Amino acid sequence: MTAIGTWYGSWGMQQVLFSWLVVGELREDARWVGTAQMFLNLPSLALLLAGGVTADRRDRRRLLVAVHLLAAGTTLAMAQVVRSGRLRLGALLVYALAWGSFQSFVGPARDALLSDVAGGELLRAVTTATLVQFVAQAVGARGAGFAERFGSPALLAVQAGVLVAGLVPLSRLALLRAPRQPRTGRIKGRALAEIREGLQAVWQSPRLRPIVLLVASNGLCFLGPYYVLCPLIVRDVHHGGVADLSMVLVVFPAGTVLGSFWLLLRGGIRRKGRALLLGLLGGGLSLVAMGLPLRFSAFLAAVFVWGLCGAVFLNMSRTLFQESAPPPLRARVLSVYSVALLGVAPISNLGSGLLANALGPALGCVVCGLIMVGVIAFAWWRTEVRTMS
Repeated sequence: MTAIGTWYGSWGMQQVLFSWLVVGELREDARWVGTAQMFLNLPSLALLLAGGVTADRRDRRRLLVAVHLLAAGTTLAMAQVVRSGRLRLGALLVYALAWGSFQSFVGPARDALLSDVAGGELLRAVTTATLVQFVAQAVGARGAGFAERFGSPALLAVQAGVLVAGLVPLSRLALLRAPRQPRTGRIKGRALAEIREGLQAVWQSPRLRPIVLLVASNGLCFLGPYYVLCPLIVRDVHHGGVADLSMVLVVFPAGTVLGSFWLLLRGGIRRKGRALLLGLLGGGLSLVAMGLPLRFSAFLAAVFVWGLCGAVFLNMSRTLFQESAPPPLRARVLSVYSVALLGVAPISNLGSGLLANALGPALGCVVCGLIMVGVIAFAWWRTEVRTMS
């Protein structure tokens, strides 16, 4: 949990600082804001499944240590670029690709490790991990809001320091090694076969297939509004700065933290599928509200409710996946979950940028929210998700 906290504390800072470098320091228009966020998630399409195979083959602790070090070094390099006054969109896009690659390997390894150490308390472990993740993300996002006072380079250096601090809990974690894979055939061919095994395990499961499609719908309708439309609304509608942007990116994880804490106190939810659908529905309606002509405080309240609903969806969907994943394929199956959530993010981010350019960021939120409401109506009446427990 401490290792999860350090990664997501850094990631919370990354969300604010990267968005601010695009909308605040470079002052790019909506199309380029969407394009930059697309580059941040683009590696998920190619690398998340490979990350699942790697986590099933390798010592997961060592893999996480290596990624923490690479991410820290890359963030320090970006701090130097900004400090020297050489920040350009091209450098920022390369930086986004690097960070997207790191996230693609961290996610499957972290999720598989959670199953390794959780024992029989899987729902409790997943909910606690979600709680820790979003507490750390909120703290990191709020800390990044001091970029106006201390400068973006200094905050990027702090972000790198948080990543290095994550090496301490990782070094203390006693883990079983991932099972060794048979050394037959070419390594590349074997890796592709293992990726196919993970995809088939999800698609052939009547329990996992509809959930993964809903997770993909969540990524398509929600990630672009969060990463692209929210920063544009802060800048263009409310005329705010980096401190205001950090508040928006704090209240969402704050809502997720509160929702996860409530789930822990009540001991979980028996009808997980119905709760999952209601959580998505609440998120869609929150997004519609965010597109209305609200005061900034009311806009923050809508984002907070979105985070509350996100806690229910994330915990229920992750738990259903964790419970149904075959142990030999666990990291690969969980990487399919991550691909469904993040693999569509490049499309969502680019589409949100184009939507904001055509209709404005506020109306773009309304359109995305209404699409999600339609998806939930279909899933409620035409699938068995609502009966899952």
